[in-house]
Amino acid sequence: MVIVVLAIMAGVVIPQVSGTVGDAKRSAALANLNVLTNAIERYRIDHNGAAPDLVTARRLPQLTSRTNAAGDVGTGAEHIYGPYLAELPENPLSDSQNVYTVVTVPPASLDLRVGWVYHVETGQVWAGLHAGVDGG
Repeated sequence: MVIVVLAIMAGVVIPQVSGTVGDAKRSAALANLNVLTNAIERYRIDHNGAAPDLVTARRLPQLTSRTNAAGDVGTGAEHIYGPYLAELPENPLSDSQNVYTVVTVPPASLDLRVGWVYHVETGQVWAGLHAGVDGG
C-alpha cells in the first residue's frame, strides 16, 4: 500500500519539477538574451549604428574585446570602446555560447539551432532552441 502511495506521489511531483526546470531555463535564456542584446546596442551606440560584424570561432570578439571607432579589435590607445561583455552569456536552452549567423530575418527555424542565432547586418539575435550538437 505504501509503495502504491509513493508511486502516485512521484507521478504527481516529477512532472511539476521537470516543468519548473524548463521554466527556469526559459527565464534564464530570456535574461541572457537581454544581456547580449544590450551589449550589441551599446556597441552600436559607440560605432555610429553599426552592429558587430565579426564572428570568429563562433564568438563575437567585438563585444568581449576593446575596439576602435571602425570596430577593429585591438589593445592600442585608439581602441577606446568596450569590452561590452566579459564573455558571451550561455544559452541555457541549448547549453551553448556559440554564435551562428543567419542571412534571413527572422531565421527559418530556431528549433534546429544551438546557441545564439545572429543576423550580422541588423544586429538581431535569437536564442537557438535545439538542445543537441549543431554543425552549422
